[in-house]
Amino acid sequence: MKTRFSALTLALAAALPFPSRVFAADEPALEEIVVTATRQQRRAEDSLASIEVISREDIERAGHSSLVELLQATPGVQVTANGGPGSNSSVYIRGSEARHTLLLVDGVRIGSASSGTATFEAIPLAMIERIEILRGPASALYGSEAIGGVVQIFTRRGQRGFQPEVAVGYGSDNTFKGAVTLAGGVDRLRYSLSAGKERSDGYNSKRDPAYWRSGTRTSYWADDDGYRNDSASGSLSIGFRERDELGLNFTHSASRNWYDASALSYYDSYLDKTASTLGAHLRTQLSGIWTSTLRLSQSEDKLLTRASAAAPSRTQTVQDQLGWQNDVDLPVGRLLLAYEHVETLLDSTTVYREDERRVNSLLAGWTADIDVHHLQINLRHDDNSQFGAKTTGLLAYGYDLTPEWRLRGSLATAFNAPTFNQLYWPMSSPTSYYGNPDLKPEEALNRELGLRWSRGAHMVELTYFDNKVKNLITNNPDPAQSGQQVNIGEARLKGAELAYTLALGGFNLGAGADFLSAKDEDSGQRLPRRAARSGFLRLSQTVDRFDWGFELSGAGRRYDNATNTVALHGYGIANAYAGYRVARDWKLELRANNLLDKEYELARGYRTPGSSVFLTVRYAPR
Repeated sequence: MKTRFSALTLALAAALPFPSRVFAADEPALEEIVVTATRQQRRAEDSLASIEVISREDIERAGHSSLVELLQATPGVQVTANGGPGSNSSVYIRGSEARHTLLLVDGVRIGSASSGTATFEAIPLAMIERIEILRGPASALYGSEAIGGVVQIFTRRGQRGFQPEVAVGYGSDNTFKGAVTLAGGVDRLRYSLSAGKERSDGYNSKRDPAYWRSGTRTSYWADDDGYRNDSASGSLSIGFRERDELGLNFTHSASRNWYDASALSYYDSYLDKTASTLGAHLRTQLSGIWTSTLRLSQSEDKLLTRASAAAPSRTQTVQDQLGWQNDVDLPVGRLLLAYEHVETLLDSTTVYREDERRVNSLLAGWTADIDVHHLQINLRHDDNSQFGAKTTGLLAYGYDLTPEWRLRGSLATAFNAPTFNQLYWPMSSPTSYYGNPDLKPEEALNRELGLRWSRGAHMVELTYFDNKVKNLITNNPDPAQSGQQVNIGEARLKGAELAYTLALGGFNLGAGADFLSAKDEDSGQRLPRRAARSGFLRLSQTVDRFDWGFELSGAGRRYDNATNTVALHGYGIANAYAGYRVARDWKLELRANNLLDKEYELARGYRTPGSSVFLTVRYAPR
């Protein structure tokens, strides 16, 4: 039964397109506003980039799903997880490396300077209002790390009036989630304060890879690997004149997940992860056409690893950030001029040769809609204290063939700075992994072409992309220096995304397919953990007090290693949810994931969640 279901799911996923945007019931698609694609407010309908929006309604329907699981079910995104809830995870956009995905929280960069990746698994959904996922290189807007794309998280904000919310849920694996939000506003004052708590016993997430396929089912340590998270976020803003505003905001998340470190060790190993941001902004209308925004912020990404009775290891990345952006309305189009300064400090139990870097950046942009023509031009210059200067650009053009058909194309360059591990990891033995301070940034050139048809409640979009990444950083192929990091080789990331959405009469249908070729050009091997084909089908309906939805997702065969000798088989998953408003301000929400208890792997030797259910009671005065 499971085999037939998996084949059916993959067939549906391969034949149908992904939704390019996620709509709440009866929400007008043309009014969706995004900022990540241009750094300025712009209708999603007018965007010349591939961008996905996950709304607050979608987040609520996710139930006990994590942020990583939510991203997994979006176009162009594939993920891996080394275990259960809160375990180390990676997010790949359009086949790029995990370190090529930039994470922003309310516009603040956050991530690890040692590994180069962001701790997506440590950010709870309770603090999130919406998510924008920009697919494709965006270094011309955001600098390093945005070779594959950008994930920007927007936290809860207050509106006029008073909007309290309380949500409490319980489900499989003794999983508990509770969240409280107090938000509102009076005149030009807006405020929001949220707090959340998550607890789960988890499941036995690691099996001995040598026995997992043999049927022996031997575990490293037959215990459940639990998870906990405590979080808080808040914002406060006050307006003066019509477009002037002074604001403060913060986020903080502290989590712990337990894991099996070794088959020979029965130590109750765990990872403590902290992700936090603190920011202030001042927006001033300097004239009728000129708005200036000054931002000061700081982010922290901290990891503590305890795998034995010995002292734990620790890495902490702190990024101090200053941004000054100017938006000018021109007779034709809109101008963007900005300056950014980022200071990164790495504190670790590992002693690095260097532990700080500074980046000064200047950027400019222009967007315009001229009759049937649509343009976006961006240019950015980054001066990095570790390796020097880098200039990147973006040129995008769209043309309305008819009121229903739009053709668009873009050309963009991008780069990714070497991580502190890649540059300065100390060599403890001649064969150990170690850094190389002479590394150059990885560079990318992306070409993209899209065609969209929209009529009434229907929308179909086809996008082709070809992203060539050179100066890839990897292990030295010379056996005498196999542990050293070097610039070598080239990757080619190309593929197509096909999308269809329908929003009609309370029904929302979204379906799609991704076709990806992500290869090492030198060896001809596929990049690890990236499927050549993946797909998604979503159907939902809202009728009076009741709403429901059904989801199918699938991914094809992948490889767990660079030599393509260890295969990860394809999989298909079915999820469902239902909600019922028992009273004006009270709602019951039921979520069931992996309905047919499908066994699959996202990383070799690690189990993924089986079938589970979760019930939430939500109080939100309307």
